[in-house]
Amino acid sequence: MNRYKLKKRSPLTALISILMALAIIRFISTILLMSYSESQMAAVIIMLVVYGIAAVVFLILLLRMRRSHLIFSDNGIVYTPAFGDVRNLSYSDLQKLSMGGRSYILYTLDGKKLVTFDDFRTDNASEIVAFLKSKGVRAEI
Repeated sequence: MNRYKLKKRSPLTALISILMALAIIRFISTILLMSYSESQMAAVIIMLVVYGIAAVVFLILLLRMRRSHLIFSDNGIVYTPAFGDVRNLSYSDLQKLSMGGRSYILYTLDGKKLVTFDDFRTDNASEIVAFLKSKGVRAEI
């Protein structure tokens, strides 16, 4: 049984994890600073908002990098988006695979982009392309 998992590797994952940890630490230290100091309260509140927003943004990026993936098998496709429910698709639900150099874009029947991947950040991109062609997905250059 053929089974391929499309999950992008990103060198930024470790950096984003570190930045998120730093933002959370700064957020907590700003809360502690608020309880000890009454001076410069406006600056402390601005710092609190900035570090809180940064922590949320980094958390969303990490969730997107960790959770989002596609699994191709002989039975069909299992799509796990960053947010939302898991979707089961068949190969007849795919319109085309657009190829440009070493990057690929997979479109659904309604013309929406399902996923973009390339040879550099995806371990088995060429195997996935060959598998999709064998399943009857139209390739377009």
